[in-house]
Amino acid sequence: SSSSREHPTATLLQTKIMIDDLLAAVDHVSARVTASAATGLGCGAAYATYKGFPLFKTSLSAALSCALVSTACFGMERLAHGVISQSAILIDGKSIPPNPDVHGETSPTIPVQSGINQRLHYGSHAFGGILGGSVVGFLFQGKPMAGAFLLLPIMLGIGKLEVSLDEYRTERLQQLVEMEDRLNQIIEIEDNDGERKST
Repeated sequence: SSSSREHPTATLLQTKIMIDDLLAAVDHVSARVTASAATGLGCGAAYATYKGFPLFKTSLSAALSCALVSTACFGMERLAHGVISQSAILIDGKSIPPNPDVHGETSPTIPVQSGINQRLHYGSHAFGGILGGSVVGFLFQGKPMAGAFLLLPIMLGIGKLEVSLDEYRTERLQQLVEMEDRLNQIIEIEDNDGERKST
């Protein structure tokens, strides 16, 4: 029957969506882990040079530490993002607008970022800082609360930076589209003038 044919198609579509979301989350986390490791490498090199410690060992240790911390925090942040999104769908029956840096570029005609999107963004970063910080604090010093208190404001600061960068990118896209529209209007006017002169 038609229902039996539609069921495999819907299942394949849901599977594809889940795989796309998983790949997007992996890409999101890996980009931030790479940036954190590079920052740790630079800071470790500067610290080793200042203190006279072995450069390679100190830099590598700092890079690995930053990579581990960022993996814990941003992994938990993505997990919290998914849980909050699904909870909002189950409660309200509405999907929260996706984060632009995860699901692709936001259209320039859409407002920079809705309030619901920012609540989701900051909420997931807060949970990422608390949960990831607890894991890191427990593993490094056996003090989960200390890690949570340390990394919570850092994750919120990173979330604010990401929002600011996204707003700047969206504004630039809007400016470029407006410039393109004006340029097309000028070209159209010149073409119309040329046709009138030729006739």
